[in-house]
Amino acid sequence: MIKTEKILHLKSSRGRKVRVVREHYLREHVPCYSTLCQAGCANDGKVLSGEVTHYVVPDAGVLRDYLEVLEFRELQGIVLTQTACHSVQHSRGRRQYNRLRGLLKDPRYDCVLFANEFQKYSYCPREKGETQDRWQTRCVYHAAVWYHDHLTGLKPVVMITEDQAALAEYSSLHCGVYVLSTQDYLRTFWPELLAAQELYSSIAQALQERGGEGSEREYVDHLPAEILEAGIKSGRFLQGTLSVNRHRAQHEAFLRMDASNKNTELNTDVLVCGGKNRNRGVHSDVVVVELLQRSEWLGRTTALTDQQGEEGSGEEAQSQPMPTGRVVGVLQRNWRDYVVTFPPREDSQSQSRTSQRILAIPWDERIPKIRISTQQAETLQDHRVVVRMDSWESTSLYPSGHMVRVLGRVGELETEVQTILIENGIHLAPFSDAQLREMPVSSPERPWQVDPEQEASRRDLRESHLVFSIDPQGCEDVDDTLSVRSLGGERLELGVHIADVTHFVPEGDLTDLEACARATTYYLADRRYDMLPAVLSADLCSLLGGVDRYAVSVLWELDSHTLEVQSVWYGRSIIRSCYQLHYELAQSLLEGEGGQVPELAQIEPSERDARLARLTQDLETLTRIARHLRARRDKGGALELEGVEVKAQLDEEGNITSLVPRQPLEVHETVAECMIFANHWVALKIQESFPQQALLRHHPPPRQQAFSQLIDSAKARGFSIDTRSNQSLAESLALAQDPQDPQFNRLLRMMATQAMSNALYFCTGTCPRDQYYHYGLALDRYTHFTSPIRRYADIIVHRLLIAAISLDKGLGPGKPRANNKELEEVAHQINNKNRYVLNEECESLNGQEP
Repeated sequence: MIKTEKILHLKSSRGRKVRVVREHYLREHVPCYSTLCQAGCANDGKVLSGEVTHYVVPDAGVLRDYLEVLEFRELQGIVLTQTACHSVQHSRGRRQYNRLRGLLKDPRYDCVLFANEFQKYSYCPREKGETQDRWQTRCVYHAAVWYHDHLTGLKPVVMITEDQAALAEYSSLHCGVYVLSTQDYLRTFWPELLAAQELYSSIAQALQERGGEGSEREYVDHLPAEILEAGIKSGRFLQGTLSVNRHRAQHEAFLRMDASNKNTELNTDVLVCGGKNRNRGVHSDVVVVELLQRSEWLGRTTALTDQQGEEGSGEEAQSQPMPTGRVVGVLQRNWRDYVVTFPPREDSQSQSRTSQRILAIPWDERIPKIRISTQQAETLQDHRVVVRMDSWESTSLYPSGHMVRVLGRVGELETEVQTILIENGIHLAPFSDAQLREMPVSSPERPWQVDPEQEASRRDLRESHLVFSIDPQGCEDVDDTLSVRSLGGERLELGVHIADVTHFVPEGDLTDLEACARATTYYLADRRYDMLPAVLSADLCSLLGGVDRYAVSVLWELDSHTLEVQSVWYGRSIIRSCYQLHYELAQSLLEGEGGQVPELAQIEPSERDARLARLTQDLETLTRIARHLRARRDKGGALELEGVEVKAQLDEEGNITSLVPRQPLEVHETVAECMIFANHWVALKIQESFPQQALLRHHPPPRQQAFSQLIDSAKARGFSIDTRSNQSLAESLALAQDPQDPQFNRLLRMMATQAMSNALYFCTGTCPRDQYYHYGLALDRYTHFTSPIRRYADIIVHRLLIAAISLDKGLGPGKPRANNKELEEVAHQINNKNRYVLNEECESLNGQEP
């Protein structure tokens, strides 16, 4: 090991240059993280594949400005140097550096970090008078040369750079190390990615053109960070997330305050009225707001008329004044990829090859127009383009950005679908070959069979229990089934059996990491994007009729008269579903109208009648149990809300022809109550076994001001709505019945639904016990256990339940692998992903979970 010194020239938080001298140690053995290594490096963790045609080493400039290109999974064999990563950290800030760290940690991306500045033979000290950019490029080139020589020339190495001087100097210095520009590299090795990035040359121009033309300021400068911090601590300023009104995006936004604010007098959001007062804050940014004087507070406009000018005409009726403020600083930019449309060009120079500055119109109206520099303005008219914001200077009315890729022409189905996914933060690539290799084999030639070891360790319910499923017509991912039977002696047994996904998806596998990243299955009108590969979601984990499947079961012993729980059993099982019913068929059987059960079509009439009678009796028993469970929750204050669920009808070409409202059936509520019952009992079990590491789901009480429209509407008809608790709200909604207008109560319940806050996943170790309560369901403990095929939260809960069972039996460690901090991070990620999802089967039907 060799000791040397490293001199750094850094900037302090106040902008002053600081010279820092640090001890620097060099050594010969630094891991290369390649499977081709012949030197015996200690390559622990992720390593580069030896099957790629070459390795690629981007320099600091490429890593700073072209990170979105490197995020394509098609690019493999990427070596990120320590020098380039430090450049991103110091020049692009924490947000982009965290993206880079996530790229290195994620095993789905074939990239590694090479600590070139600690390798004795690749380290380059900075020469006197050498610029930092020049030194960084030289360091990366020497790292590429060392990498090629270290691997004894087994694999060519390509360095990509936008530095023209480096291209001229290094391109022919070393045989086996090639130096190319980004576009030349993509054109040579990845032409399909270059086609997706055909506008990439505009990025450098966009990065250079910061802000608007001229020096006159359009906005007030943000306050320095130290002043913002002191103001937040003293209570003078308020910190929170900026939420722009989707319907009045140009005029109205609110500050959703953080719990850390010192101003305890405010129990409502702060109104930020007008674009000037928003001061370059974009929807979802974390901002700092200064309250205006009380005499300047404004009320929300209630009339549905257009504003005349930015502050409005002043003629609209306004509600009670509410706290009003203006943005004085932005703490965190939560900018993401945005989809924009290029407006038509009317001038005759639209076909000019010179770069033009275009104001692109975002798909999301809450986002301001974005200024883009491009030579392709004519080509991109009426196209949807993905852009990324770079800056928003105080001298410009609009932020500046650069283009990432073209989605397609406006109005085309695939273009609009991709727009919806991107705008909701959903990025879904096909499952990789490595992930599919982890899947079990199930084919006509090699059908999947129950493992004898699993058969011996699981409770076999195939012969003893009549198990059946009730799902929408055409459902492929059947993840829950039910059973009910008499135990004799005035006892009943209710069973909920859920697909055992965790048997096929071990924790930490590539499939598990991908499922965690997706967090849920995404349903669209004509397609869906599965959280798990099809071999699991539509086959081995789907509890289809007539086949053996692994399950995790919860069995309750109930008193047949009072239906009170006497005992409960949790465990892994083997089931064989006897009937795969859809909701309409199950409802017709309950109502005595009969129906064609496919599984009974080929059976003798006498036996068919007997089996149909037993199935009908089980459905009636389940309905009786569900009514009891619902009545008990109603007494506790459970809410029965309203929503409109529609199903899209498609033609042969996949176009939507009509939207059909889903008719509510009692069997919907029967299934929902059984699932809620299972979720509640599993929540009790895992929270009892792991008080600090259980994943639960809570529903915070709504903010009282959110009920204002509901209260005013009911008052107009002479009714009073009490919103002090869920029980008082439920009781007052039940009394607000207008005999002259049967739809009035339904409308009130819809308004109550809109006022509800979002239910969220949380880790018990990071939340006080008094906040575990689920407001909408009126349950003290609740989680999600019943849909592991389409929700990653349920997979976590399954693992916790299995660990709790092992703990009870004294088998294994009986504890979850993740600590409460890691679990809370996963819960936060799942909450973000679920915010925009509309699942095919939703527990919010008929006032279940919001």
